[in-house]
Amino acid sequence: MWWFSLRLFDNSFEGYREINGYSKDEILRVKNTITKLKSDKTKAQELDDFLKDEFKLEVINSFSEYFSNIKTFSEKNLVSHSKKEFFSLKQAITTELKLISNNLTNLSSNGRNVKRLVKNSKYLDQFLNDSKELISYVNKFLPRLEENTEKPENEYENDGTLWIEANKIKNLFFKFNDIPNNLDNWEELQELVVYVTSLVEAKLTKKVKSRKEIVLNFHFDELYQFVLDKADENIDIYNDFIYMLYHFGIIEDYEGEAFVNVLERKESIQRLKDKMRPVIVVLIKDKLKTLIQEIEDLDKQYDLNGHGSGKLKVELLMEQKFSEFLPKIVDLYFKGLDKKFQGLMSDTSDPEEFIKVINSNYSKVDEFALKIDAIDAWVLNFDKILKPYTNITSTLKKTLANIISEIIRRKEDYTNYLENIKDESLRVDVRGFVDEKIAEVNKLINSYEDETSLIIKEELPQLRKVKDLLSNYKGKIEQIKSEVYNKLDTYKNDNVDMYTVIKNWEDNFNRKQQQLTFLLTVLMNKIFKSFKELIDTESILFAEITEITKQSENFEGLPFNFALSSFLANKLSEEELKERISEINSKVNQITSSLGLYELERAKLEEILTNKVKLRQGVSISNVQCTVCHKYINFVQDKLITCPFCNSTYHYLCVADWLSQHNSCPMCQNTFLDPNLGLFETE
Repeated sequence: MWWFSLRLFDNSFEGYREINGYSKDEILRVKNTITKLKSDKTKAQELDDFLKDEFKLEVINSFSEYFSNIKTFSEKNLVSHSKKEFFSLKQAITTELKLISNNLTNLSSNGRNVKRLVKNSKYLDQFLNDSKELISYVNKFLPRLEENTEKPENEYENDGTLWIEANKIKNLFFKFNDIPNNLDNWEELQELVVYVTSLVEAKLTKKVKSRKEIVLNFHFDELYQFVLDKADENIDIYNDFIYMLYHFGIIEDYEGEAFVNVLERKESIQRLKDKMRPVIVVLIKDKLKTLIQEIEDLDKQYDLNGHGSGKLKVELLMEQKFSEFLPKIVDLYFKGLDKKFQGLMSDTSDPEEFIKVINSNYSKVDEFALKIDAIDAWVLNFDKILKPYTNITSTLKKTLANIISEIIRRKEDYTNYLENIKDESLRVDVRGFVDEKIAEVNKLINSYEDETSLIIKEELPQLRKVKDLLSNYKGKIEQIKSEVYNKLDTYKNDNVDMYTVIKNWEDNFNRKQQQLTFLLTVLMNKIFKSFKELIDTESILFAEITEITKQSENFEGLPFNFALSSFLANKLSEEELKERISEINSKVNQITSSLGLYELERAKLEEILTNKVKLRQGVSISNVQCTVCHKYINFVQDKLITCPFCNSTYHYLCVADWLSQHNSCPMCQNTFLDPNLGLFETE
């Protein structure tokens, strides 16, 4: 294996930095030499030596060695990082690789021309094959490196330049750490180590006992002097190289010697502020470029600054302190958005248009937030370059934090506004639907009233038939009564016992009258029962018409409008909650009142039923206990049996088994003559 001295850029490549293709004269020279050597078979070795001298293997090896090492170096330190990072160094390496690719192409072309003359040469074949293979590797890697290389358009995008400029002002201490194996073969780094070592050794005192105790520390200006001595026109490449060493920890801040000169410290801080402020202003202008233009456009419409429309120049504001002009930009922007927003909102009544306007403003605020976040992120990263003087940006960071808080508040305002508009839109939709359904129900109620009133006005068919019957029979009876009257009147002057005849008439028809009254009562009860069901149905219908329910056999939930707590209660205001509680209390009172009436009605019926059962059973006392279990008998619910002989009263279940076997009273032992008198059930 051949070993060569490697540089990251400006390699000599064994004296063959640039290889050109053969000219006509060179081709003629090579042709004559080969023809001469081939004509004499004894000079075959001289021909091989000529080819080896013309196509030197060490040249291919130098190119291959550089590519192999620079590819590893680039993949580890350059390709995997930001495109704009180490731009000059990437560009220099790209130049080296393109040069190698071009040299190899020319060598291959020259070799092919010679091969046509030589015909057969294992050495030349191997040389051409190696060249072709290396060209393929280089040309495959080059696009990858170029794709990850982008020139920074602004100074704030170039961390390396900012770091160099900041450290030229700070001039703090640094030290060398151990150099990784993949870097120790590069001449630039070797030269730097030698340079720093010489600086340290020149400062050594007798206190240092051995070389192992030496710390390669240095001021930045000493390091930068090396750059100036080496760089010439390549100063940007060396700046990137030095920053790369710092970025990967090969050189780092050294706290072995404290910075004690307060005046120098104060001066450095001021110089840093003066140097970096223009960089940050350019950053802000660039990030807020479209927003600044929008502010000036809004000023033309709404006179945001109060000095006349179109007179606002945002760039003039940027001459002020960051803590003054940044909040003003935010205030002006939001003021313009609000005025535009109010105008758009007043010009439309369509909820969907409302939502579009709000979403548009929300997007603008969100975009503004992203730009401020980008500035804030840059400032935080910039602090690494400024350390230990990070307090320089403290005011700016505080200002940005306040702006971010204001933006977040604005976003929340628009979010709430959007939600309210959407809610209102939904409410309008629901209200419209419910209003339609209310109109439908009202129409049905009116129709019900109209149809029912027509029916009520008509005489009931049953009553009409009864009335016709009564009229018919009344006529017939009146005719009979008239005949009886006439007959009796004929004999009134005679000594006929009229009283007995009339008394017989009265007694007969008194009994008939009771029977007729009983029949009419049955009819009236039947009519009352039928109408009671209708009345109850009508009452329930209109009592529940306010309750929004989905009727089903297994309906267990509350009406929709009385089940607000499950989905809507948290959204109600205090007044709305109080109103709903009052309505529910009213509903509970209404139900309680109805319940009381039903319970009273039930108690009356139970009392009547109890008295009837007692009367039928021949019981005269108020509270009756079962003779077997001694529990009080409920005459409404319990089945019971009373002995006709001793008047003992039992629960049916208490004596059912006894009766089925003995058919006698458990107390007096008297046998019931007829088991089928209904005293007990056979099942």
